[in-house]
Formats: sequence, C-alpha cells, structure tokens
Amino acid sequence: MSMRIHKNNIKMKVFSLLLLGIFVLTVFPFTVMGATTYQTTLTKGTDIYIVDHYDEEAWKSTVNSISTPNEWFKGNASIVDAKSKITLKGYVFTTWNTYDVLTSIFMPEYFTTQQIYTLIGIMNLQGYNETTINSNYNESFKLWYGIRSVWNFTNSDYEELPSYTDGVIVLQNPLDYKKMLDDYTNLSVELNGDPFIQFSGYSFPNITPDQFLWQLALNGLAIADPQAEYLTELINEMGPENASATETTLIFERYGVTDYTVEIEYGPKGMMSSFLVKDSGDTIIFRLISTNSEWIFFTILIIASVSVGAFIAYMIVRRRKLKKR
Repeated sequence: MSMRIHKNNIKMKVFSLLLLGIFVLTVFPFTVMGATTYQTTLTKGTDIYIVDHYDEEAWKSTVNSISTPNEWFKGNASIVDAKSKITLKGYVFTTWNTYDVLTSIFMPEYFTTQQIYTLIGIMNLQGYNETTINSNYNESFKLWYGIRSVWNFTNSDYEELPSYTDGVIVLQNPLDYKKMLDDYTNLSVELNGDPFIQFSGYSFPNITPDQFLWQLALNGLAIADPQAEYLTELINEMGPENASATETTLIFERYGVTDYTVEIEYGPKGMMSSFLVKDSGDTIIFRLISTNSEWIFFTILIIASVSVGAFIAYMIVRRRKLKKR
C-alpha cells in the first residue's frame, strides 16, 4: 500500500512540474524564444509603377500649394497613367559600418555629390576618416544590398537606358535603423562642433525619427519577411510621433496646407506596391500602384494554357460524339 502511495506521489510531482513548465512557456515565452529571424524576399525582375489617380486641386489645397508629386517622385508623376519602371538586377548579403551609413544614406539626402566630396576631404583633414569613425562608432549592420535600374515617370515610351541606377537595402534586423540614427545623431554633433567644418560653412542637420522614416520611405525602403513583424519592430524601436504600421502598410500622418495621410503598402518582394495620399476625410488625392511584369507574363501564360487545354478537351469530346453517330 505504501509503495503505491509513493508512486502516486511521484506521478503527482511530475505532473505538477509539467504543468508549471507549460505555464512558464505560455506566460513568459520571451525567456526561451529567440528574436524573429528575417529573410529577404527581394526578387530579380521588373516592376511598373503607374499613377492611378491624381487630383491636382485637392493636392494644392491639402499637401502643398506650389508643389506636385514630382517633388517626391522623379520624372513626371503628376499625370494620370504616367509610368515608372524599376528593374532589380540582383542583390548580395553584406555588412555595413557607420561610415558606410553616413556616406551612403545620410549625406546624399542633404548634400550634393560635389559637397559630399568636399566634406569628406575636410573630415579626413580633421581626423574624421573611415577608420577613426568606425573605431569610435563600432556598430555593424547586416543587410541585403541590391542594384536597381530606374526609369523616371513618363507618359511616353521609356528610354532605352535607365534614368539612373542606385542601390536598395534591406536590413536583416529592423532594430538597426534606430542604431543608425543614434550613431548619426552623436557623430553629427561631434562634426558640427569642429571649428574647421564650421568655418567651411557646412552643417549636418538634426534628424528626427519621423524625418528619417520619411526619407527611407521616399528613397525606396524595402523590408524583410515576415513583413508585419518587421514593420512593427521598426516603428516600435524608432518611436516616431507621426508614423505607424498596420500589417504590411507604413502610415505617415503629415501636415502641409492641412492634415493628410500617406499610406505605403509593401508587396511580396518586400518593396513598395502602392503609395496613397488621402486628406483628413479619407478622400484619395494621389495613388500609385505597381504591377510586376513577370507576374503579368505568367498570368497571360496560364490563361493561354487553360484556353488551349479547354479547346483540346472540347475537340476530343466533339470527335467522340461524331464517332458515336
């Protein structure tokens, strides 16, 4: 009898420990689960962006009275049915450091190419070279870097050669965008305090999280998969005042002439699939949509194959009926 009671006690202890383990794993999953692993979905191919809607009067009374969408998109994006073409030629997995981020992301946004060369020369003379900057700001950023050819918006035929070629990046860790901004903020204070840089007339601007996100979005921000989690982590870490994320859409609450909203949706390849501008009453002012030329080709191919298959089936059935007669 005592042996049976002892065995029952052991079973109860094991069962209790099992329940405790399940409770801990359920309530505190972060203690045993690692961070989300993101993977790129960048795909070689061509996307066509089309101006699907543009209300010029609403734009001028809501967004900016003296500008057009051409301020955000190169070429002529202020004409309905104008098109832009972007071809991703390939990508590699690589690592950037703070100097790469400074010269490839921040400086091109605020300085011309000639000014960048001049500034880098001054910085080198003052001891702010690549080695020193990366030594003092030793963050590294793992990312996918792609090369893309871009044809500006036009309502006529595309030129044979692209308007320009640039890069697209997808950070493996969305939290790294905040580290980039923090490094830039600290470095810009240091650089702006240098007497020779001050005397040369150059100044590195202060950039808020909202400004940085908007800059990234207009310059072709691409994201990794799973996309909803990627955008959520990006927003939560950056902490912008007027930007948020819902599923695969990045949302900016902006103010021009009056309040307006910009919604940028991301497609399966991790790049922008639509760009929408709405007024405070949710009336659409401007809309871009994208089409993937490869998907169009395969869709046409599938439709053609189904049609051919249906025709063959019809002929076989018809022939059998004739034979029966």
